[in-house]
Amino acid sequence: MSNANSVSGFVGSGTTRNLFPTQVVNSASETILKINTDTGTSNFFLVVPTGGQIYGAQTSLDVNGNAAITTRSGREYGLPSGETNDEFSTASWDGHPFKVRIAGVGNAGHHATQTLLFNLYNGTSATLGSDFAIGTTGSAFAIAASSSDVNFNFYIESTLIWDATSKVLSGSYTANIAGGTTSQFTTDTVITNVPTPPISAAGLSFLATVTFAFAVSTSSVTVREFVVDKL
Repeated sequence: MSNANSVSGFVGSGTTRNLFPTQVVNSASETILKINTDTGTSNFFLVVPTGGQIYGAQTSLDVNGNAAITTRSGREYGLPSGETNDEFSTASWDGHPFKVRIAGVGNAGHHATQTLLFNLYNGTSATLGSDFAIGTTGSAFAIAASSSDVNFNFYIESTLIWDATSKVLSGSYTANIAGGTTSQFTTDTVITNVPTPPISAAGLSFLATVTFAFAVSTSSVTVREFVVDKL
């Protein structure tokens, strides 16, 4: 769940603007996860704030400021969830580690050998293959869906560091995906290469995808949160 360190992104699902839809994925192709807009849905790019942005245009991460979020675990303490005193400049992220996390639930449409895979990327392009992989749920997860649909949940969390001199983004990630009676956990894994050419602060942008092995009309994904946590 978002917390006092969550400084950008969205939490919660529903049908209104800036909430994540239940996204039907009737495709066997890698599909970018989306968010609701005023006129429909669009590919969601989570951008690390670096100054000059209009934060009021985003739905608050704090349950007290976003009526669409009705649950919260644990006690409230310190700053409200998602709020910070940081004014955000490039220096806010220059050599300071941070986390990018996506989590959600879904339904795997039944097929005798159905599998699914989530990937987390750094990039600004909706052209898949042009972005840089920074996290994955691992090898395609085999889900027992031979005669009926199977519900699942997942998360990917990448711990990253970037600096304004080298313009290198690096780090590690963990992930988990589970459905039916099985789960698949990815232990802390180093990101073994870095994006080239080196990225600017404006390039600290992230997107996520899902891939089902077989197109079934009942397959869907609902993102619960996609956030940046400052460490």
